[in-house]
Amino acid sequence: MKTAAVILAGGMSRRMGRDKAALPFGEETMLSHLVRIYRPHFDITAVSVNVAGRFDTYGALEVVDRHPGDGPLAGLEAAFLDTGANLIFLTGTDLPLGDPALAQYLMKARGDHDACLIRSDRGLEPLFAVYSSTCLDAVRTALEEGRRSMFHMLQQVRTLELSAESLTDFNVQRILTNVNDPEEYARILAL
Repeated sequence: MKTAAVILAGGMSRRMGRDKAALPFGEETMLSHLVRIYRPHFDITAVSVNVAGRFDTYGALEVVDRHPGDGPLAGLEAAFLDTGANLIFLTGTDLPLGDPALAQYLMKARGDHDACLIRSDRGLEPLFAVYSSTCLDAVRTALEEGRRSMFHMLQQVRTLELSAESLTDFNVQRILTNVNDPEEYARILAL
């Protein structure tokens, strides 16, 4: 079974005011940090972009949206088509405190489900989740119908939801800390 970690970096970063992928994160950028931490744990590490050549992918495979502007769903489609992976761990550039051990846990916990996601007090998190290639038809159908919502696609597949409280070996709240604006960025740097 071929696995891929795919880091979404195709968003417009409107609330941040500049590309989140290029933001400094210690001695690295947020994107280079994520590529480095996930690379040893997956067969393929890829960066999903809306425009080819948008970022230095730090040696990761670049996957380009076939439906630019259609959000993470377009990134997931491109990831399946360009990596050939059976299982994709999908994460956003704006989740820089991600944990490869939790990503691997989700892969194993998935069982025969099409997708495995975490439900926290903030709701279901589709951008730190595992998707099987069996989701591809639902992804493509949603995009063809103009339905950009990951949640719409998830209603069409067998999804396993794990509660954050059940994942006691992980600091899920920290891992799912999202960076969308300058205030959140400042808080995450303080961590």
